[in-house]
Amino acid sequence: MNFNSIDIGIVVLYILLIFWSGTIVKKYISGIGDYLVADRTMGFHLGLLSMMCTEIGMITYIYYAELGYKAGLVSLIAAFPPMLVYFFLGRTGFIIKPLLEMKIMTIPEFYSKKFSKGIRLYAGILMAVGGILNFGVFPGVEAKFINTVTGIPEGYVLLTMVVLLTMVLLYTLAGGMVSIILTNYLQYALLSFGMVFITVYGVYIIGWNTIVDSVVSKLGEKGVNPFFPNLFEGEFGIGFLIWQILLWTAILVAWQAISMRLFSSKDSKTGMKIYSWSGLMFLSRAILPIFWGIMAFAYLKEPVNGLDALALLVKDKNIIPSGLLGLIFAGLLAASMSTYASYLLSWSSVVSQDIIGTLIRNLTGKDMDSKKQLLISRITVAAMMIFIIWWSLFHKLEGYLYFYLNMTGMLFLPGTLVSIALGLYWKKARTAGAYMAFTLGALPPLLYLVLSEEFKNTWASQMGWGGFLLAFIGMITGSLIQNILNPQKNEVSA
Repeated sequence: MNFNSIDIGIVVLYILLIFWSGTIVKKYISGIGDYLVADRTMGFHLGLLSMMCTEIGMITYIYYAELGYKAGLVSLIAAFPPMLVYFFLGRTGFIIKPLLEMKIMTIPEFYSKKFSKGIRLYAGILMAVGGILNFGVFPGVEAKFINTVTGIPEGYVLLTMVVLLTMVLLYTLAGGMVSIILTNYLQYALLSFGMVFITVYGVYIIGWNTIVDSVVSKLGEKGVNPFFPNLFEGEFGIGFLIWQILLWTAILVAWQAISMRLFSSKDSKTGMKIYSWSGLMFLSRAILPIFWGIMAFAYLKEPVNGLDALALLVKDKNIIPSGLLGLIFAGLLAASMSTYASYLLSWSSVVSQDIIGTLIRNLTGKDMDSKKQLLISRITVAAMMIFIIWWSLFHKLEGYLYFYLNMTGMLFLPGTLVSIALGLYWKKARTAGAYMAFTLGALPPLLYLVLSEEFKNTWASQMGWGGFLLAFIGMITGSLIQNILNPQKNEVSA
């Protein structure tokens, strides 16, 4: 074991504390509105912390560190698009303000209001598939990280996943969004300490000059210049930036784990303020773990798998002394549990509300009552947990994990962004356009998932922004055709 008794005690104490704090709120959950969006009572400060904690999981540190380990200093450019998009949306209210004022609980609800119930079902299916495939790699990657850091034998990966997910499942089932928001308070302190300590102490031990010299000597100009060999051909060039700006706009509008934070805000002004300030926090969310990967690249003597780089760096006693390792590991575990809980709740809400709920409504002609919705949502959470354990064990990752996570999300993100934006701001947007936007936008990411590793890395950016372009063409073409064939708009207006 790499942990001493103090490390183990800190982690166990934290787990007990987080579980207790998450389950005591069960008595406050009486309906689906409390469970999914905390009855829309979240204020600015808690919302800001909750947004940050939800989107920082152990997986976040691992995939950003892999990016830094493999690509060098150039990968730091990936940290800036989310900051810019957060600030733009928060300051202008573009898309997010009208969605907040509609008081919906899931993004596909918008489609039944603007287009048709069929679009809500179709979008819900794509969102569920993309989100669950995205989430499905978390347990396997994180369990291996936990085993490496703690010294638990790798043969116990399955057991580690089951224990971790079961703990999260229990307090998520009990308290829903209220439980998640409450536990975010505890997690933030540990997250902040761990991120700052690893960065500052790591630079002190390794040395800034050593870090930079290692990247330059081993990777050359490709490791420091994002526009190498030119503006358009580099892995992190202009095409990458365009893709990431479009992607993050779609994520901040339609990624269920984030939009549920937005919909939990007490009003539209609070939601916009949360977005405006989240940009700076998300900048550090990416820069620090990317830099950890670069530190690992400079510090580790032998080449390793990029996904193992952070774990090998963290468990080194010269980087994190015994005693502190338990505290920082508790922070990493805190991040993971927060993300798991939020993702389980988020994607199960799409399945229960937008797929199962829509099918029942179409078959019976009426909505389920709140208690039945709550029961179905909880059953869906449990079923999803079983699936992602299976997917983590049998899916083989190729290429950058960062790109895989982006592309699985893009099964629905291009169609979602285009359909919401034009649905809100273009009066001629029609149901046929929405169907085509979702269908065409999903084609590049589907292609990416079957390509070889070499093609994945080379063409990821082109397939990324290409998905948004195809979705836009689909919306315009489908809407124009439907407006010609059926000028009388009979969809429900926004």
